[in-house]
Amino acid sequence: MLRYSSMLLVTMATTAMAGQTLVESRELTPPGWKQTGHPAADKLIKFSIGIQPEDHELLERTLYEISDPSHANYGRHLSRDAANALLNPSQVATESVKRWLSDTGIPEHDVRDDGQWMHIRTTIGQAEGLLSTRFSVFARDGESVVRTREYSVPEEVSDHITTIQPTTLFPSLKKSRSRNIKRSVQDLEKKEVREKKSVSYGNPINLEQCKTELTPACLRKLYKMPANNYPEAHRRALYAIAGFSQQAAQYDQLEEFLRRFAPDQQGTEFSVSLVNGGQNPQGEYPSGEANLNIQYAVALADQVPIRFISVGGEDHDFNTDLDLYDSTEAWIEPFLDLTTYLVNLEDKKLPQTISISYGVNEQHLPKNHAKQICNMFGQLGARGVSVIVAAGNLGPGVSCQSNDGTNTTKFLPSFPASCPYVTSVGGTEGNSPEVASYMSSGGFSEYWPRPSWQDSTVSSYLRKYGDKWKGYYNPKGRAHPDVAALASGYQIMNHDIQETTGGTSAASPVFGAMIALINNERLKKGKPPMGFLNPWIYQVGSSGFTDITEGKSVGCQGTSIWGLPSPVVPNAGWDAVKGWDPVTGWGTPLFDRLRRLAI
Repeated sequence: MLRYSSMLLVTMATTAMAGQTLVESRELTPPGWKQTGHPAADKLIKFSIGIQPEDHELLERTLYEISDPSHANYGRHLSRDAANALLNPSQVATESVKRWLSDTGIPEHDVRDDGQWMHIRTTIGQAEGLLSTRFSVFARDGESVVRTREYSVPEEVSDHITTIQPTTLFPSLKKSRSRNIKRSVQDLEKKEVREKKSVSYGNPINLEQCKTELTPACLRKLYKMPANNYPEAHRRALYAIAGFSQQAAQYDQLEEFLRRFAPDQQGTEFSVSLVNGGQNPQGEYPSGEANLNIQYAVALADQVPIRFISVGGEDHDFNTDLDLYDSTEAWIEPFLDLTTYLVNLEDKKLPQTISISYGVNEQHLPKNHAKQICNMFGQLGARGVSVIVAAGNLGPGVSCQSNDGTNTTKFLPSFPASCPYVTSVGGTEGNSPEVASYMSSGGFSEYWPRPSWQDSTVSSYLRKYGDKWKGYYNPKGRAHPDVAALASGYQIMNHDIQETTGGTSAASPVFGAMIALINNERLKKGKPPMGFLNPWIYQVGSSGFTDITEGKSVGCQGTSIWGLPSPVVPNAGWDAVKGWDPVTGWGTPLFDRLRRLAI
């Protein structure tokens, strides 16, 4: 998990020519794309205009009210249309943009108003006049697209427009290309192949053996999660696992995993949704991450249907740094394709819980792009979806250097863990005692301010411990992770071999399985699902976690993920302390307590 990236796209606010404002531009064409010519002026083109919301705080305000257990609106989740309306523009903005389109010759029947977006159908010639630009044809691997490197709009509409696409953004790759990255994050996770027999489901649990060979039975024992003690699935119950990177979840490996480690779940399968050219081929394909996520989701989320959402594509548009230095070799997962798919699902088809075991350095994503993805997570929360994400496996950061041209030495928060509308899961290891994992990512966002639901908790932490790494982090930022779970020693089946793996990419689906069970039970009792969890966790649910007070994360050791020299910060890392901390959050779950508190 955690391939870092973002976009080379530059958003501007400077005057391009008299009466025109440059909205977006890019200096370079993404790797692999070559300009081959210009499209005919009468060629048809479709594009969408993003319009600024009327009230930028309406989404957050509404989400927090729905998610605050002390508020009268708690649990009153919204429909798809109502959630989309939270980001609708003002009538003034909409009319201004429509007038601009009309004045430049775009007929009304070629404009579809969708609230946040206005969808246009026109010709290349009209589009070039509309956007004060020149389109070109770009080709790569047999695929061709029409794009431009910059575009402008009149000053009178520039404040209303967030983006116009597809213009400067190029498609992600639909097929995986060979990569030669120095170190992937999965390489940072402990992983070893084992053929020997592991902790058996039916035998008494040996907690000492669980330290190195973690199984569903170990997790049930440690986290007070008894088996065969849950109601049948509600007709709407669904737990989704996000898949990227051409990872395939293999049916035969799940079958063998359940036979070895969760025989009461034998015969349980999962469904698959394919997004943006995603696939789920069986056989000799990359599958370790997908198998890990699916096997523990199925084994632990008794009765709840599991769906694997395979999202295709590789995004090579990002701001490079020392961790991902070459955009021709490195890439990130197309999160926007996932969130766009989810927010457009009908209410009856929406999962109540989703786990995402992938992430990037926050600084790799342009702020506007990250906020667009995060806002969609907020819309999902407002509709009753609990979004669970892995915190990451890079401690306080690996390269620990900014990519804004100043080369500032600093800790690096991760995304989407830093989004204030998701629940971020850090990592631990061992038992008796359980301690913070050295790899568990955490810290403080530089894109989002600290949200109200964690203000008291984090302020208290900073008063006691905030001076230790002063200057390396943003003390006013959204703090993460929120919770944690074990992140080492996981036994999985992969290509007919029993392997040991780990990382917060394992912790996330485990915690997600617990929330999926709680959501299902609430639905069976006629209650709404938990939805966005964090206000509840910080107000009520924190007593349902074991506080982790030993161990620390490790980072900033002088070598980036790419293998390049990087700044050294001696002894850099966040300590696990009493109460909330930026390595394990509130600690690890005690399912029986969480269940009582939530149901």
